[in-house]
Amino acid sequence: MGKVYEAKLKSEKERSGGAAGLGLATAEARTKEESDKAVDEFDFIRYSLHTPKAVEINHIQREIEAANLARKQQAQPAREVSVDPLRIDPHLVAFNEAEPVAADEFGKLAGSLIAAKADRDLKRLLIASARHGEGRTTVSLNLACTLARAGKSVLLVDTDFRRPSVTRLLGIEADLGIAEAAAQKKAPGEAALKIQPHGFVVLPSRGRVDNPAELIVSNAFQDMLAALDPDYEFILFDSSPLLSSNDVALLKRLTSATLLVIKAGETTSGDLGKAIGPLTQEDLFGVVLNRVS
Repeated sequence: MGKVYEAKLKSEKERSGGAAGLGLATAEARTKEESDKAVDEFDFIRYSLHTPKAVEINHIQREIEAANLARKQQAQPAREVSVDPLRIDPHLVAFNEAEPVAADEFGKLAGSLIAAKADRDLKRLLIASARHGEGRTTVSLNLACTLARAGKSVLLVDTDFRRPSVTRLLGIEADLGIAEAAAQKKAPGEAALKIQPHGFVVLPSRGRVDNPAELIVSNAFQDMLAALDPDYEFILFDSSPLLSSNDVALLKRLTSATLLVIKAGETTSGDLGKAIGPLTQEDLFGVVLNRVS
């Protein structure tokens, strides 16, 4: 009788434990289900209130792509011009193989610029000199040609608005210059010329501008540069001389650094000191000693 009673108690205990275990499992399942439901509801609310719909995102992306395409179309050079080797200035040594030693020096300069650009912003480079006649424009053109030969996209902007000479040294003519394009609110690319077979682009000036400062600070000129900027790895500004123009101070604000050109045997130490006086160490990328015998 005692053994039967013990068996009965054991059976009841096992049934009670099983029920408790089942109750625990059911409670855990219910808790998990409620938790999952709460998470699902929370995520749905956040998504509904704060996340743009896929249709809206696609619409925004299409608008951005359309704006970029429109900008690129307006920035494309309107003309391609092939330079005649017999008409270009003889100092443009990078355009031919007539003076390989001199051309090699521009290769070294271009290499230094490309290497330095990895560590600092050198996209917009102002090429300046103390006075006229030191070879600033020939250095600008030789450097543009050499950079393009190295596979870089290059824009050369003729910002010597009192005595522009980029097209003259190339032996070509421009139908439209920076000042006319800005005044007529033309698309930026309408004034741009792609120089073939060398592959760089020139934004020319056709003649003297009476008030260069007014042009440089104008919205039209600023917008022109902004539209062209994304398409080029280097933008070179051929400036007016530092000692005879106040325009350079304005151009410095548009550029990242300055490359100073001095003519061997002619630029005096006094002129050099005055020219670099307003420039800080961060402003000055380097100095080119030009036309060394």
